[in-house]
Amino acid sequence: MPERPADLDGGAVPPCVLRSDARFEGLLALRAPGRIDGCVSGEVVASDLLWIGESARVNARIAAPEIVIAGEFDGKAEASGRIELLETARVRATLDAQRLVLAEDCFFEGRCRTHPESEPPTGD
Repeated sequence: MPERPADLDGGAVPPCVLRSDARFEGLLALRAPGRIDGCVSGEVVASDLLWIGESARVNARIAAPEIVIAGEFDGKAEASGRIELLETARVRATLDAQRLVLAEDCFFEGRCRTHPESEPPTGD
């Protein structure tokens, strides 16, 4: 399992951050590791790790290599690598990833699909 960058675990601020008091609607495109702590609705496309913090409320379609969810997420998430739901995650979504990791106390309602490394997400 790849290590999470230390800056997304509470250390230094990662390159792209949407703070807890921020709201965003539309297409959010990230070219570096990112962390969302605010409210987002629309679409999020990330070229690196995307971290959805505990205070986040995200209602979107997400595409990223790796997604870690600690907050509230509704929508669809596709990862070419891994999607991880931490114990504080509250997810109602369709998840499509190479690997899916669910913490013991997380909440998940929806559909999920995992696939071998050689098979990319469906994009449905």
